[in-house]
Formats: sequence, structure tokens, C-alpha cells
Amino acid sequence: PMEVMQGIQRILEVARRDSTNMYAQLMLGWGGLESGQFDKAIERLTTVVQHQPANIEAILLLAEVHQQKGEKADAVKWYEAAKKVLGNQDPEMVREIDTRIKSLQ
Repeated sequence: PMEVMQGIQRILEVARRDSTNMYAQLMLGWGGLESGQFDKAIERLTTVVQHQPANIEAILLLAEVHQQKGEKADAVKWYEAAKKVLGNQDPEMVREIDTRIKSLQ
């Protein structure tokens, strides 16, 4: 849809103007995942995680992108990283992540 493309164009402008805008990078990472541009998504999400090591959304998206690419070991690595960040905060999410890890092994 046209609105989506215009939204992404605006986010791209922000990201180009300020590459440290992690929200813009995160949204573009989402967009890359959705549109199948996995390498672009990995690049952007990795930038977010480098700047915000505890950004659980970016970490889980990285796991998802690697899973979509069929890179199971990398997906598991990022799911494990997500569990470390979560610690004991969200046992339900940790159980869900464990289920995903099992499905990849």
C-alpha cells in the first residue's frame, strides 16, 4: 500500500539524517523482515543492539530474521541472548523462547 511506503520513506529520511536514531533503525529492521530484505534487516537490527544491548525487541527480531533465513544456529544464539536480557522478568516469554529454540534444534 502507498501509505506504508510513504511511512517507510519518512523513517528512512530520519535514519539518514540521524543514524543514531535507534527507533528509526528498529522500524527499518521490522520493515526489512516484513519485506524479505533479511540482510538489510540484520544490518539495522545489529546497529540497534550495539547501541542498546538490552533492547529485547531488536534482539527477538534478529532471532526471527535468522530463523526466516534458515540460519538456525544464529537464531538460537539471539534467542539465548533474549533470555539473558529477560532474566526472571517474564517467565512466560522465556518459556515461549525455549519452545522456539527447541523447534530449531
